[in-house]
Amino acid sequence: MYKLQAMEFRPWYYFLLLLIKKAMKHFLYILLLSNLIACNNSHTNDYSGNSKPSASPPIVEDRSVSDVTGCYMKITGRDTAILMLEQKSKSISGKMIYDNYEKDGSRGIIKGKEDEEILKLWYDFDAEGMHSVLEVYFKKDNGKLLRGVGAMDAKTDTAYFISGINYSDKEVFIKVDCGLIDWKLKF
Repeated sequence: MYKLQAMEFRPWYYFLLLLIKKAMKHFLYILLLSNLIACNNSHTNDYSGNSKPSASPPIVEDRSVSDVTGCYMKITGRDTAILMLEQKSKSISGKMIYDNYEKDGSRGIIKGKEDEEILKLWYDFDAEGMHSVLEVYFKKDNGKLLRGVGAMDAKTDTAYFISGINYSDKEVFIKVDCGLIDWKLKF
């Protein structure tokens, strides 16, 4: 006959089970977060080498035509630019990040003013171990921002426009929900 033996109490065993359970929960959170980040890429490549657009960031309705307060995003391939602006009257401040794939990005603060429909800003940032300042213009366009491009010159650590500025849909920043990207803007 079989004898039933009383199980002895092993506190370390229960502690180990609890520890494993907590570690698995954190692992699942990290896995879920990494999947969300991976799904944020704008393009995926097929075997022919052609790029296909994937899901775009969620678009947020503009609450006011004249107010640019909010978050904006531009995705090109695997590169992402994020802009968070706060407007008070004609004064604008905020943060900007360039998150480049396989290259150093940049992050810093942005300040400036609105002149008619143009945001004239200065991007004060650190990149590749150096401090720089860059003049950046944006044109308001139906709730989106078109970044200006043009000839620039530089003195010491500051780059600024010297001639005509062009705005095109190739440099468009789309308004997005700040709640989805605020973790990127914490610096």
